[in-house]
Amino acid sequence: MKIILKHNESFKWYTKDTISFKGYFYVDDIFYEKENAIHYLLKIKTNTALKIFLNTINGVFTIVKKEKNTLFVSTDITRSFPVFYTYLNNQFILSDAIFHLKNNFNLNDFNTLSQIELKAANHTFGKKTLVENIYQVEASECLEIDQEKILKSSFTHSYAIKKESTSDYTTLKTAAVNAFENSFKRLILSAQNRTLVIPLSGGFDSRLIAVMLKKHNYKNVVCYTYGKKDSFEIENSRKTAGVLGFKWYFIEYKNDLINGFLNSEEFKNYVHYAGKLSSMPNLQEYFAVKYLKENNLIPNDAVFVPGYAGDLLGGSQFLKVIPQHLKSTEIVDLILIKKLTNFTVKKCDEAVFKKSFADTLLKYDEYYEDKIPSSVFEDFDIKEKIAKYIFNSASFYTFFGYEFRFPFWDKALLDFFKTVPVQFKINKTLFDDVLINHYFKPFNVYFENELHPIPQKKWIQKIKRQVKPFLPTFIKEKKVSDNDWNNYKIITEKMLTFLNNKGVKVHRTYNDYNEIIAQWYIYISKNGFD
Repeated sequence: MKIILKHNESFKWYTKDTISFKGYFYVDDIFYEKENAIHYLLKIKTNTALKIFLNTINGVFTIVKKEKNTLFVSTDITRSFPVFYTYLNNQFILSDAIFHLKNNFNLNDFNTLSQIELKAANHTFGKKTLVENIYQVEASECLEIDQEKILKSSFTHSYAIKKESTSDYTTLKTAAVNAFENSFKRLILSAQNRTLVIPLSGGFDSRLIAVMLKKHNYKNVVCYTYGKKDSFEIENSRKTAGVLGFKWYFIEYKNDLINGFLNSEEFKNYVHYAGKLSSMPNLQEYFAVKYLKENNLIPNDAVFVPGYAGDLLGGSQFLKVIPQHLKSTEIVDLILIKKLTNFTVKKCDEAVFKKSFADTLLKYDEYYEDKIPSSVFEDFDIKEKIAKYIFNSASFYTFFGYEFRFPFWDKALLDFFKTVPVQFKINKTLFDDVLINHYFKPFNVYFENELHPIPQKKWIQKIKRQVKPFLPTFIKEKKVSDNDWNNYKIITEKMLTFLNNKGVKVHRTYNDYNEIIAQWYIYISKNGFD
């Protein structure tokens, strides 16, 4: 067995005796990282005990434990430090550097199904990567492996539930506040007075982070917003930082900032580092983080705190994705319809995808049909899109040498919100009530121009989504351009030119600009940048 761990850009690998560890975790609200984490883990003697421990702790981590001829590998629910593996000549090889596996072991056959998945969903599904015979350890997965095969695969966390909470609304609201408070207390404990950097949008998730830090009197805070100068994000984010007394930067995405990026060696390195042959490399904050670093606007030990996936906890999926009376037998079809939107899946391929998704659902939980169907769908989405695409986006922080924290993905917070009744998730009723009335209004950061999904607007949006596929191309293109607050158009135009010069026909549904980036990424992964 061979273990190759190479990435130490911000979070570093720590190895002692039989264990390698990367990340951090909390036990009874005590924060463990680096050597302290290793020493704690070494006290756990068996794989069975380790799995029980991983079921209970809060944290972001990957653990590799080698004992004699077996290997134990586990990641947390965010899959922030992914590891990949292959079997070659009866040897098992594990690495966090997928291109090392591909290039050093001459693995150059690309998986056709995986390429369609990445084009359509911005990531590959299940354990697959773009490359045949290279696989990934999935979010919250525990693998036990010997030299010849995987002995056992299990998962330490599930968002799927059998029944909702029976507590009344007032009790749930109090519990939600407590869960938020405890999550942010853990964040502040882990920060150790370092500068916390908030990518502050005009929305609620990042605003709550800013309010919480103010509420708990955390002083070292920097906020930034990026994109077009006329973006809807700017005004509310600027006002939020101003009211709370935090330093705020706006980084305009224009040609002067972006020019020449496609030929930059730094950018080329980032693309492979972020894409990992399993996800579309997210470019959204790349230029902003680069700007902050190069202009010395934040210290080298700063910690980024994005509001990743907070809206999912609140129930954003129930606005436009999950139907009200979803059945277990409809989950696979819903995944196909809602999660593969950026590339047209041919009718002849649909059965293959359905079989793959059905198998994956069973792998995650063989008794999923006994669970509430909407929670099963959300669990699938968390292990797939949220882990492999959303949390993988934190690559722009670690690439430039910074750590991160994910306060909305605190395990105790997750375990609370997954039991909130669906009636309080529709229109994000409970989530927004807590944020607005318990935090934003008392801190004077609830603004008159806030947008809310009222039932009438919800129906209008539903009609627009149904009509959109039948609109003329120029109307769809204009709609995408009008919604381009982060100026992806000027970024992807250069990719389109590159692909056109290579004679590559780019498939467009005009859903968003990610469809261009995904096709460009697949091309350069197979053929290089030249």
